[in-house]
Amino acid sequence: MTLRSRIERLFAKQVSGLTECAEFRALELGQASREHYDCFLANVVRAHLKSTQFVAFLYALAPPVATESRLQNMLEEIHHPSLLRQLATGAGFAQRLPELEALAAADIRRVAVEPLLYGTLKELGLSALCEVIAFEYMLSRVATRIAEALADHRGLSTATLRWWTEHSEVDIQHAAQGLDDLEAYVHYYEFTEEDAATIIDMTMRENVFIKRYFGELPLARAMQMVGS
Repeated sequence: MTLRSRIERLFAKQVSGLTECAEFRALELGQASREHYDCFLANVVRAHLKSTQFVAFLYALAPPVATESRLQNMLEEIHHPSLLRQLATGAGFAQRLPELEALAAADIRRVAVEPLLYGTLKELGLSALCEVIAFEYMLSRVATRIAEALADHRGLSTATLRWWTEHSEVDIQHAAQGLDDLEAYVHYYEFTEEDAATIIDMTMRENVFIKRYFGELPLARAMQMVGS
């Protein structure tokens, strides 16, 4: 199995884990409470509000062959924070935006001040690139389903849901290009395939989608189900 196919298989497994978890099913089927929908949306806003900064970091580390695609990705991300604020406002919790902004900023600070898990910056970059591309992969496959569920069961407008619909349109290309860029990164920084696979496995050892969108308890239940 090639490294690329191994990564795609890992991403697909986590997407399945997300869509099969009880919290996602309740959201999609209209069985969730208003509080459940709003908690999910707040988690999404927090998770992605500072994504442009992560993408900028990856652009700085991009190998020459991937510089253009990483730059394009960064430029397309620039207006996404405004779409996330539009999502929060349209969903009726604009008053929570200062809190979510502070939490997202704290998440960035935590990454910067905590000791590095890896020996050099190239390993940290590979881990970060893997997670960003994993979300692009997931959104390209799930964003439309989520947008439709939020429109049907939470009554959100087309304008409010624009962050979701944009991702459903552009992330198929982003995910494919991202896998190319992952391969280029591994080659440029001279990882062995096994070392790269180990870092990617560590990055995705938990279901990052469930963790970011639904929290630690649903993640623990999902992990328990996988292990049983």
